[in-house]
Amino acid sequence: MIKVYTTETKTITESALKTALDILPQWRREYVCKQKSLSNRINGAFAYLLLQKLTADVFGIATAAPFTYGEHGKPFFSDSDIKFSISHCQNAVAAVVSEHEVGIDVADKRTINEKIASRICSDGELKRFNAAQDKQLFLRRLWCEKESLAKLDGSGFTKGFKVYDTTQRPADLFSDRGGCLLAVSGKNAETAEIADIFWEALIQKQLP
Repeated sequence: MIKVYTTETKTITESALKTALDILPQWRREYVCKQKSLSNRINGAFAYLLLQKLTADVFGIATAAPFTYGEHGKPFFSDSDIKFSISHCQNAVAAVVSEHEVGIDVADKRTINEKIASRICSDGELKRFNAAQDKQLFLRRLWCEKESLAKLDGSGFTKGFKVYDTTQRPADLFSDRGGCLLAVSGKNAETAEIADIFWEALIQKQLP
């Protein structure tokens, strides 16, 4: 079973963040409160709550277990075999759970400096970039797919960008969600169920 939840965060207020912080476990609350920007605090809080709902809905675990990070930043549950990945961008957070290693990325539709193409593209990708009619769309999708592959691998981009060559190994699932792009990589990811969750539902029991 592999399932993906996404949540738009652009309308979340400071008041809603406070409510979310009140229901986070202490270790996660401390992590979130260390984030300098409001958007990062919102993303950190609601990404965890989204993951918590996902593990409850898919695996029947009411409270998401504490997780830690590997050498290159890949998160994992210390006392569970459930595999997961979380991601956030300016306007959304996303989470995926699976019985197998998995990687996810959610990305805004922002403008990307096209000069980075030579730095991140393999030879095959660079040829496709040069031939693309919409180079911005190409780069947005490419970056999103590479992020998901790097998270699946667990090494991040410590091996460089070009090693994740989407002409040879693309992300298993790519979706244009309207306000953002989503890529998922991992076994059976091409058949993953995707559901959009309203952020209010993540704190509903705590709302006055």
